Amino acid sequence: MAGFVHVTKLALIGMCAATWFTGGLAAGQVAKENPKASRQVRNGGRQTDPSTEEVRSALSRATNLIEGGRYQEAAQTLETLSCLRCDARISLLLAAAFEASGDSSRAQHTLEEAHSLWPSNNSIATSLARQYLLAGRADQAAEALASADVSATTPPQELALRVKVYLAVNRLLDAERVAKMAYKAHPSEESTLLLANVLQLQGRAPEVVRFLQNKRNTGQNSPRFLITLAESEYDIRNYAAARADLIRAISLDPASELAHYLLGNTLVELRELNQAVEEYSTAIRLAPRKPRTHYSLAFALRLLGDDASAERSLREALAIDNQYAPAHCELGKLYNKQGRLPEAVEEFKNAIRYNPSISAAYYHLAMTYRQMGEKSDSEEALKMFRSVREKEPKERAPLDDQIP
Repeated sequence: MAGFVHVTKLALIGMCAATWFTGGLAAGQVAKENPKASRQVRNGGRQTDPSTEEVRSALSRATNLIEGGRYQEAAQTLETLSCLRCDARISLLLAAAFEASGDSSRAQHTLEEAHSLWPSNNSIATSLARQYLLAGRADQAAEALASADVSATTPPQELALRVKVYLAVNRLLDAERVAKMAYKAHPSEESTLLLANVLQLQGRAPEVVRFLQNKRNTGQNSPRFLITLAESEYDIRNYAAARADLIRAISLDPASELAHYLLGNTLVELRELNQAVEEYSTAIRLAPRKPRTHYSLAFALRLLGDDASAERSLREALAIDNQYAPAHCELGKLYNKQGRLPEAVEEFKNAIRYNPSISAAYYHLAMTYRQMGEKSDSEEALKMFRSVREKEPKERAPLDDQIP
């Protein structure tokens, strides 16, 4: 998903700040909606809540402190406010201050308390979901969003985060619904690519190409736009168009590792292998810790007949991530070609261990067993291959899963 909207560390501030001083609920209104949330203080013997102006002043001061990088002072300003639980905006900004200072645990705890008080507040729900998502707890992120609805007035950052959560839990239709809402309510390159990315993940590449081609005039100078379009052009096998758009993207942003990597994939399909090796090598220089690029380089080198270099690249991929199944499968192919059949079997088994849905590994395992005269093992592996293959999408398999 080349163009996906990423929410940065301080994006939480932007999410909630949009409504703080432009029509959001005043402190008294929030307290009225949830009387139990109001923490009263004694003032001359009377029980009173802080005034709206006191809350507004504290929020303004804390916002300025955060923007100035003074996160702990911002947190202290809000914590000493006499009514921490009377206004949702206080919790949002306090959590932002904790997170910006590196205390994600307190940020999450603050948001969890706020969410229990204001479950229908979309900004709180989205911010809490973001915390869970960053912690790898996608299911809890989706649960946090369940009690809050979105609409055309929801800030675009919150809509984008919601899409990301739905994608993480494979709720593709919900992701599409929210992405379309973001695109219609907040038309921009961000929302355009957000919707395109969701459609791509649903395997709807032809629709993405038509959708983005209609916007080419506005996206022609955007590397992210061109990369997203090229991904779908690649998926529908329009390699010439994908190559042209990726070359254009690289001319605009030569440091785009993704553009070089995707161009390498496209050139492999066009069997322009030497140029593909150059693009993969450039991508590796830009981002050396991505095993998929080392794997793809090895794939191109093997097609060129340079098995020794291909094996080195595969070893580099596995040194980065020993559980990267495509590299194990490709290494197995090399060993098979060299007559090292028992070693090939082990690599194919490793590929299956780390990714049971990689059909190519079952196929090559079956063929290797056949060469070894292990008929029953070969038939069992071939049976598994057919079973896994039936569950794959009918569209063209990605490069990692092709069976040359």
